[in-house]
Amino acid sequence: MKFEIDDAVIRQAKTPHELSMLNLVAFHLLAAPASIVLDIGLLGFLVPLALSLSFITFVWIRARHSREQGPWFVAAHWRLSANRTKILMIGYIITGAILGFAFLVTSGSSKGDIMMVALSRVAAVPVLITVMICFVLESSSIYQAGRGEVPDGLVKRFPPPAKLVVKQELEPSAVEPASKVR
Repeated sequence: MKFEIDDAVIRQAKTPHELSMLNLVAFHLLAAPASIVLDIGLLGFLVPLALSLSFITFVWIRARHSREQGPWFVAAHWRLSANRTKILMIGYIITGAILGFAFLVTSGSSKGDIMMVALSRVAAVPVLITVMICFVLESSSIYQAGRGEVPDGLVKRFPPPAKLVVKQELEPSAVEPASKVR
């Protein structure tokens, strides 16, 4: 749903999505692969994870506080960004389960180190997939915020104030075709 929103409010509404993009790029697409290349080991997984979780926590706290203060449009986009981080958390949980399984399988095995390396590479895949999904979703959310849009599902769960003006647009099927020029 589109709303008539001031440019300053639009800039504020883009902030949570830009922070989420920064989290995805800095800690998943740069720090994690760099730690694998530098062969840091398990610490290479834990440091980007801890930094990412701190960003996610900040987004969740800010989403909760933005409900009580500031414009509804900004609060809606903080909430949207916080909801999108749940997708990334699912990737973390799946990766943690795979790594836990890998520790169980490789403990006490003479070839445990080789298996652990292989399984840790496989365990990174769920996070990579969810990072790419979140990257696309947050990119589209930045675009939506710039146009003054909030997804309809979020509008139903988090209704706007009555004073907010909804921008009406014609549906493509409602536009009459231009008359033929002869």
